[in-house]
Amino acid sequence: MIGLKRRDMNYIMKVGAKAQGVSVSEFRAMLQDTIDKTMESTDPDVQANFKRYFGNKRPTPEEYIYTITKKTKVKV
Repeated sequence: MIGLKRRDMNYIMKVGAKAQGVSVSEFRAMLQDTIDKTMESTDPDVQANFKRYFGNKRPTPEEYIYTITKKTKVKV
């Protein structure tokens, strides 16, 4: 299990924003747009995958990053 704290999420948001070349608020808005588009998708596979992670809840950008990071396994 990943042990992320609020300060870690703030750092991740800052790093993500810097990588995209935008402000933290713009990065947050980009993530929220991604969440909204995913929730409104008509693709049943996309819907099923999203519900597997979040149920019917609309996550915040921080919750989205935390959950995806926590539940996604990366092979190195």
